[in-house]
Amino acid sequence: MGEQPLRPSEVLGRQVKVWRDQRKLSAQGLADRIRDLGGTLSRVAISKIENGDRGVGLDEWLQLAHALAVPPPLLFVDLQSGADVAVAPGVVLHPWLLWEWATGEQPPLVRAPEGGAYASRVEEFGRAKTAIHIYRREGAAGRAINRAESDLSAAEYTGDEGQLLAARSAYVDALREMAKALDDMIEHDMTPPGKPTKWIDAIRELRLSRYPDRLIAMDADGER
Repeated sequence: MGEQPLRPSEVLGRQVKVWRDQRKLSAQGLADRIRDLGGTLSRVAISKIENGDRGVGLDEWLQLAHALAVPPPLLFVDLQSGADVAVAPGVVLHPWLLWEWATGEQPPLVRAPEGGAYASRVEEFGRAKTAIHIYRREGAAGRAINRAESDLSAAEYTGDEGQLLAARSAYVDALREMAKALDDMIEHDMTPPGKPTKWIDAIRELRLSRYPDRLIAMDADGER
């Protein structure tokens, strides 16, 4: 914590090398992975980024994170030194506070003169965070549907009527939660992700959605 605050670009350069070393990749190996994604970052460019001699655009940041299999915000967090990050000249944050903001857990934070931090623009952040809540609900509903389908298969195999009824009820409940999440996406001007055709058909048949015609069904190959 004795280090001077780092600029986000400095942290990113350091973290690219940290994660590249963890993946046992040379700079050329990382460049090859990025090339396979259709990107154009060369070995020389990656070396310059790591040495702080070259900046990174948004497209390149995501390509680096994808090629390194790292959550994109983690490239802005210096886990090794724990050095503060200067998000702006007047906003210096501890890595953990930066992570909380970058992952949607906390509103933009500002260090208080007496120590600690306080939240800023809370109302605006709350409205923006709605999309994160909806995506998380959609993900939880999808996992619940998968569990219910497995339980249904097991109950059908054993022929246990009690288990079968419970599994069917859980399946419908999970579909209902999925429908609510997808409906909320539509109402917040978000495009809902495509879901397996059997899920969408069941949601429509059970009349669980307020917008059945706007739901997107996908086959096993991801085609609409």
